[in-house]
Amino acid sequence: MVEVRDVAPGLWLWRQPHPSWEEGFEWGPEVSSFFVESGGERVVIDPLAPPPRELELWERLDATPPTVAVILKPDHVRDVDLFARWYGVRGYGPFLFWGGDAPRTELEGIQPGDELPGASSRSTTAADARKRRCFCRSSARSCSPTE
Repeated sequence: MVEVRDVAPGLWLWRQPHPSWEEGFEWGPEVSSFFVESGGERVVIDPLAPPPRELELWERLDATPPTVAVILKPDHVRDVDLFARWYGVRGYGPFLFWGGDAPRTELEGIQPGDELPGASSRSTTAADARKRRCFCRSSARSCSPTE
C-alpha cells in the first residue's frame, strides 16, 4: 500500500515498501519519493513508481505531470527511466552510479550546491517560507509564522 502525504502547497510525498527490501538491510522497508512544484517546474525526487493498482496516485501524477526527475544518491536510481519514458522528464543526478544501476536515461550531472530547475534563489526561498508555514520546534507542530 502507498501512503500519500501533503506537506505544503506544491510539496507532497508518497511512501511505499521498496520491492527489493529484505530483512537485515541497513535501511527500512519503506521508502519515500517526493513531488515539488516550484519555479514553473514539477519535480519528482528519487521517484519509485507506485504499483499500477495505485490509481489515485497515478491520477495525481497525471493531473500535474512531472517535468524533471532528480536522483540524489547513486542507489536511488529506482524508476527514473520509467518517469522519463512516461512523462518525458529531464533527468538530473550524480555522476557516478553503483555497478549495474546506471539508468538508460541520460542524466545531467549534479553536485552538492548546484541549483536545479525550479529552484529559487536562497533569499526567495527563505522569504517564501516565512510567508507560508513554518515548523515550531518547541511544540513539534506546524504553525503560522506569526504564532
